[in-house]
Amino acid sequence: MRAGTVLRTVWLIVAVGFMLLPVYAMLVVASAPDDTDLRGLVFNGFHLPDNIRLLFGEGNLPTYLRNSLILCVGTGVLDVIFSAAAGYAMAQLSFPGRRVLFALVVGTLALTPMVLVIPVFLIVKELGWVNTFQGMMVPGMISAFGVFLVRQFALGIPKELLLAARVDGAGEFRIFARVAVPLLKPALITLFLVHFLAQWDNLLWPLIVANEQELWPLPVGLANFQSEVGFTYHLTTTAALVTAVPPFILMVALQRYYVAGLTFGGLKR
Repeated sequence: MRAGTVLRTVWLIVAVGFMLLPVYAMLVVASAPDDTDLRGLVFNGFHLPDNIRLLFGEGNLPTYLRNSLILCVGTGVLDVIFSAAAGYAMAQLSFPGRRVLFALVVGTLALTPMVLVIPVFLIVKELGWVNTFQGMMVPGMISAFGVFLVRQFALGIPKELLLAARVDGAGEFRIFARVAVPLLKPALITLFLVHFLAQWDNLLWPLIVANEQELWPLPVGLANFQSEVGFTYHLTTTAALVTAVPPFILMVALQRYYVAGLTFGGLKR
């Protein structure tokens, strides 16, 4: 038993080392003073703070970072609000066509985003939302995955609890806001985190809708990074490293809710 434990520990250490190797390589390159000698992936001084100051001083990284935060937080909050309402209604309220509507929602998960890009862009263009934040945010304010996730989670809410609230005279909206939402907290935080991470790396839609540089989020800005400060390995890697910090902090802070939200669907009471 002890030998097996040692082998598993060694295997985990080796696996973690391989997973952290790219992070180490990024730190080495981002800490270099220039691109003259990057062979061997050995630290040649620690110039990461200087490189970060250079990025924020000469490039438009602060603008890209601000735009990404606005898009990710804004669309994440909207997705949580609308998906929570729709998922709860499909799970706990009875109305004609509920099953058909849910089947249609789940069926849209089979559609790839590329299929929807052109029709959604035409709608955004007709509304006059090209080169606007609402043009980038509104198409992603509700997701089929979010409705599905909240609906599956809401099925676990005891009907007796909702019935007791109705007997006490609470309306459906009050029941949803005061009873259901607190119970749905792990699912809603999971949905926000998943949406935030997906939007943080979204390149295609902002690239199509936003032609003005002051509206670009980080993925689009990094794709055009060479035209701002010139292509250098150490500055490009520094920019990529900086952009990875916010989602990493968010993931660590909300990890326990994320795990609870994803595992609840496999548990039965």
